[in-house]
Amino acid sequence: MIICTFLAIIFVILLGCFVKLSEKDVVDKYRWMETDQTLTTNWLLSESERSEKILDTLPFKSSIEKRVSSLSNLQPIIWGITYVRDNCFYFMQTPEFSYNRVFVKNQAGDETLLIDPPVGYGVDFFSPSSDGKYLAYGISDNESGISSIKIINLQNGEALHDIIPQLRYPSVGWARDNVSFFYTKQTQSKTDTLKLNNEIYFHHLGKSIGDDLLIFGEENIPSTNFDTTKTLSFTLSSNWLVVAVSPWVTGYSSDLYLSSYDAVSKSAPRWVKIIDASQNVSQYIVKDNWLYLARYNEFSGYTVSRLKLGTVVDLEEKIFEWKCGELTQFDISNDALYIAYHESGAHKFVHIPFSDIHNIKNITIPIDSEVTALFSSADRKDILFTLQSWIKPPKIFIYDPDSQIIKDSNIINSNVYSFSKYESEQKWVTSKDGVHVPLTIIHQKGIKLNGNSPTWLTTYGAYGDSQFAYFDPYRLIWLERGGIIAIAHVRGGGELGPAWHEGGKGANKENSIIDFIKCAQYLIDNNYTNSSKLVISGRSAGGIVIGMAITERPDLFAAAAIDVGMLNMSRLDKIPIGFANFKKFGSPLNQPKDLLKIDAYLNLQDGVKYPSIILAVGLKDEKVSPWQTAKFAARIKEINIKTEKMTLVIADRDEGHNLNNFFNTLNFFILNTTTNQ
Repeated sequence: MIICTFLAIIFVILLGCFVKLSEKDVVDKYRWMETDQTLTTNWLLSESERSEKILDTLPFKSSIEKRVSSLSNLQPIIWGITYVRDNCFYFMQTPEFSYNRVFVKNQAGDETLLIDPPVGYGVDFFSPSSDGKYLAYGISDNESGISSIKIINLQNGEALHDIIPQLRYPSVGWARDNVSFFYTKQTQSKTDTLKLNNEIYFHHLGKSIGDDLLIFGEENIPSTNFDTTKTLSFTLSSNWLVVAVSPWVTGYSSDLYLSSYDAVSKSAPRWVKIIDASQNVSQYIVKDNWLYLARYNEFSGYTVSRLKLGTVVDLEEKIFEWKCGELTQFDISNDALYIAYHESGAHKFVHIPFSDIHNIKNITIPIDSEVTALFSSADRKDILFTLQSWIKPPKIFIYDPDSQIIKDSNIINSNVYSFSKYESEQKWVTSKDGVHVPLTIIHQKGIKLNGNSPTWLTTYGAYGDSQFAYFDPYRLIWLERGGIIAIAHVRGGGELGPAWHEGGKGANKENSIIDFIKCAQYLIDNNYTNSSKLVISGRSAGGIVIGMAITERPDLFAAAAIDVGMLNMSRLDKIPIGFANFKKFGSPLNQPKDLLKIDAYLNLQDGVKYPSIILAVGLKDEKVSPWQTAKFAARIKEINIKTEKMTLVIADRDEGHNLNNFFNTLNFFILNTTTNQ
């Protein structure tokens, strides 16, 4: 065992890797980039200008751009479907209008544009009143995260004077009278002037927003923390209002509070805490006098139950449960509960009638497809759902529970894309500790595994978010060139349930990195590709994995791409979302050693030949400060300048955390897999 360990260390050294840093080894020579914002911004823009000139000279850029454009023009993107009576509301983006616009289609199929935001603004959400008379929507300066709630009269198209401005990520729920609504808002704490609290207010149309009533917050329940590390959501039924208080970065466990609707409507809510966060409730639905709950269980699956709401809360009634898999959809129609979930890698979709709650009815869907969205209404029996796979474009289907017939809604035409030449497969890769990690691989049918295919491996692995099957038409560009797409479902995500998330969280975050490297090695060992053809990418928290993968195994990859990455984790407390992430990754104050192990910037070492890299950043990013990218880019450029490896930076003045750098990344990866022979 000692000899094996010694040989492993020698092997790593020979590959140009390094022994991990101790705290006393830390040298942060670009710390100034955190505080001198003007100089950092100018440096990023200068580097971006240089990088764009390099990318502009690529001989294949024009043809790739044309292919991207041709795929963009094939069909509109429709989502957020909401039915109110016979009217169907939805978001739509088209090639001509590549931003959110709100439409409504009536029973006759006539489509009307309702909201077309001005240039530089976006529609964040919409909510029609249940009588179909009014529509509330949120509009914001792109990437700001600050919305204003506005109202239009759907009968005459006129905008009301009711405007509630400057709200951070608000939500809206209409009251029973359809002339008033509840909304979430951040306000200054009355007990701590340095703190903002999340609260819920009640607004009546035509009244001043200064008269809006506080329904839920610090004044109602003063002993509870409702600050910005938490998020509020709420659901109304005919008799009740239920409020969930969840951690901002993940909703895995929520506190649920209950008040009768009558008490709330009289501005005298009496809040009772009915579910504690320790009970692991992640999703809930209130329907009439019943509260339906989904909580993660000790089997890394979920237990679905319900309880009767009344003057005395009854004991929960268990409905069903499963092991080892994530809950993906949880919604209701007027007569049933619908659930889509994964169990040990298999996708399932069920219908549970309220009249016979223990009658779990499986809805048959193609084995290679998944339900990725549900659209239902409390006043309709039938539902809509989106079905897609890695190689099958999304289609929206109608399900009739009475006949159990599924038919195409014809809302979108997915036949414009052809992935018939390609297939997907799932492999299980054994990680360092014997855990089996799912690896999705997409490639041409009948591909010859000669170890020479350009392969693009991606990952995320954070917050319990799962990378389940989704169709991306732009993958065609890489596949058409003989490439392979791979997705590593590393620990930290939620693909195999809550325990999978816990396995890559906090002190366990290194597991995400180990899993990813093992998946990369699997692709090489099984002759899909080789290290001169293997490129990797990740964004935001996925940047932790990609950044650390190239510091630990620089020999393994031809190139890497990181968008808006978290790359200097030892300084987590200095970015806007830092404090809310302490439970996910560790605190610089209490767990500095844990953070140092996943700090890609501080783990870069002189004399190491790192792969070429492209880093992208939005200068309006209000989640991960741009200096995280700037520091990493400056340091790796300093090292790579002594080799033939490239360091490119793309900085966009007008974008934030949702920056899309796909086109540049695609060109960069083609360059690095065609020249590395």
